[in-house]
Amino acid sequence: MFGWGQYGSLSNKSPPGSPTRAAGAHLKPSGAESRNLKAGNSPTGQRPPGTQPPTLEAFPPGSAGPSGLQRNSRGPLVRGGSRSLNLNSRAGSGPGQQQVPENSDSGDESDQRGGILGTASSILGRLGMEERAPDEEQGILVWEVEVAGGWVRLDAETSQLLTQAQAEGRRSVQNCDARSSQKYMVDLERLEQTNQGTGEKRGVRCTRVAEDPKTRRSGGRGRDILEALRRLIAARSALLLAAGVALIVASVVVASTAASAGGKPQPGSGGGGSVAPAPSDEGWSPAPPAATTPALAPTQPPLVPIQPGQWYMCTTLGQCGSAPRRTWSTDPVDLAGAVAGFNAAPPGVSAEAWGPVAAHWSASTPVFQGTDVQLGDIAAFVVELLCSDPFGTGGKDIPFVDLRPPSENKVVAVTQRQLAFLVANALMGNGFTDGGSDGLTAGLLRCGANPAKSTYLYSLLSFLAVLSRELAPGDQGSLLVAATPKGQDNSWMNNLGTRLPEPTVCQRQADGSFDCGLSDFMAGGTQKQALTDIAGGVVGGGAQLCDLAASQDESLVQFYSEVLAFSFFTNGANKDDSATGMLPVPWVLLGARRYMNQLSGNSMGGSCGAIPTGNWLNEAISSRTVPVSVGGTQQKVAPSAFVGVASVCSACNVGDSCSHEELINNKCDLQRRHLEQDLSNWYQAFEPAMYEPSVQQAFRSVVSRIGTGPWGAGVWYGDSQQSFLTVWLATSLLSGITLDYYIYPSFCENQGNQCFVLGTSGGCDACVEQGALLGAGVDPGSCGPRGITDIISQFKGRSAQELYDAMLQVGQPPDQIFDLLLDSNGM
Repeated sequence: MFGWGQYGSLSNKSPPGSPTRAAGAHLKPSGAESRNLKAGNSPTGQRPPGTQPPTLEAFPPGSAGPSGLQRNSRGPLVRGGSRSLNLNSRAGSGPGQQQVPENSDSGDESDQRGGILGTASSILGRLGMEERAPDEEQGILVWEVEVAGGWVRLDAETSQLLTQAQAEGRRSVQNCDARSSQKYMVDLERLEQTNQGTGEKRGVRCTRVAEDPKTRRSGGRGRDILEALRRLIAARSALLLAAGVALIVASVVVASTAASAGGKPQPGSGGGGSVAPAPSDEGWSPAPPAATTPALAPTQPPLVPIQPGQWYMCTTLGQCGSAPRRTWSTDPVDLAGAVAGFNAAPPGVSAEAWGPVAAHWSASTPVFQGTDVQLGDIAAFVVELLCSDPFGTGGKDIPFVDLRPPSENKVVAVTQRQLAFLVANALMGNGFTDGGSDGLTAGLLRCGANPAKSTYLYSLLSFLAVLSRELAPGDQGSLLVAATPKGQDNSWMNNLGTRLPEPTVCQRQADGSFDCGLSDFMAGGTQKQALTDIAGGVVGGGAQLCDLAASQDESLVQFYSEVLAFSFFTNGANKDDSATGMLPVPWVLLGARRYMNQLSGNSMGGSCGAIPTGNWLNEAISSRTVPVSVGGTQQKVAPSAFVGVASVCSACNVGDSCSHEELINNKCDLQRRHLEQDLSNWYQAFEPAMYEPSVQQAFRSVVSRIGTGPWGAGVWYGDSQQSFLTVWLATSLLSGITLDYYIYPSFCENQGNQCFVLGTSGGCDACVEQGALLGAGVDPGSCGPRGITDIISQFKGRSAQELYDAMLQVGQPPDQIFDLLLDSNGM
């Protein structure tokens, strides 16, 4: 079975309150002042110049509301509370209040129909198409909360949301304040708001405000829609009515936004409410404002519903869409109240490890998009995440697929917000009711046992810091698609008749640039290029996800924070076996981005990458996305990928037959005798057809080239010439993917050994000498005369079969492989 998670959609955002929206989905502020002007939006605390205050008209209990709704002393139609709204005044008080439909508590079909009609009226009101008689006094409902000194108006969006809640028959509204971490409850019968932390109570009331004539242009359409619903009421059941509402309102959303200009909406822009955006090829289109009435100070930016994003998971081949669930031990909304300013360690992190990181962050606060990102900003974002229920499951449950073996054809596709939500829960120490763990939580405990290792904290905080600036409240961000391929087979042999295309060769220059004009593959930045993680048995290797190391695999996971975060999707069950909480290989993450500086394939002080003392956030991170198909739906994914793939370990198998010095100088025959296994490994990891069919098109859309260094010739000490020929040959067997091969004088693994691919004709001697300080033992005298340009010139355009056969028959050391192959071909 194929299918997406049943709680919302990335590709089809519904207006708040529409039947396609999940019950209980959280709503939260569109802008938090602790992250002021995050998305270029400003709170509206003052009236625009030249405008007059709106006329306020009392709207006491018992008087008529929109569409004939009235205050009912006996309560709403449907009983039960909800914590799905986050309604806060700028003055710090919580939700406002509104009228209840005049209906009985009987709950019979007639009342259900009336409730559905009321819900439809509320939805149409959100769309600026509320029902009005031609001679009806025009205006919009607003809500006020009583504070010291008088009544303070809540914003238009909040008023509309309250109308929706009342029309749906809620007795109470409970919410989480993303700025103050306070919880509020509004009694919709007593018109009373209670701060559940302090017990303070405040009154709420409803008024009507004169509106701009422009906002009435759609009233006729609203009457037509409600008339259609009334006809359904006369002839159909409540169940069919619900379906009718869904279909009619969906058509209204499309019609009302089809004529809108291009561009994205600006949640949190202040003033009146806005229509939820409809999808387009280029992004969310802005909707016409539902009201242009000037705001009264003090007003809070309008609230925007957190639309639950789609998730897509496969437990194995063909078993997609319905994933197992795990339940948090603590409701994330409750956990939000425990978030402090992050100067002190959150519950899920070792205080000893956190302290130095927090001190450094505060003393050298990094900058992103031109502004500082304080720890307090990240804490506010964590509160927002915990309140947002991004999976649309009601908050306490999440879908979960363990990517550990047996791991064939598994898929976990989640949004950036959903992944950040998981990170937030892990940092706050949230566990599961089943008593089990996850790989990220297990990693926090494991790494925290050694306070000197703290890079993982920089990585996770940098991930949250960047997203706190990129994601507007309610924005799910782009999709991240993690997948494992099926088991190895010999299908690559069917492609040996293909011709060898010329690869792109990129040699590092003294200034750190590459002569091919591309960015360092380790640092990312080349569109649709997959980064090759020279992995071992798991992603992250011996550093166990904790710190940087003198090997590429251990370090990459720290800079590509989403990879580290995805370790959440492992069971982490065995605390004595770190591999149970680490991602398997081969494994791909489509849409992965680098969040921290600085990273290069060339060794940096004996390490792969180094965190600067200041401004370590990657301000050059790309926000570009490409359309892809995942599970039969159109989604957006960043055009980059992280692929973990292991080679055969020469050093593991050599025994006493070769010395270490022979290995680093390409002088060991065993290094040349695992060609077929390495071809299978590479093909399994990079061939789209090896993955679950529902994500193959996404793989092809995101990956059109592979960036790699000396895969196979790192700290497993393979032959660098053999490894180049292997990846060139294996990439030629893939469908529609080309090779970018990067050469470093001192690659951070097996420094200096890669120089041998240059040959003396390409400067091998000088390259070895340049990297000699880090590559002790690499002998310039081992450089052969032929280099990479010679071998490419000889074999490009010829069949893959010819190179394959030649490599199987290559002779033994001490001669380098390029020389042996070219000599045998008469060159």
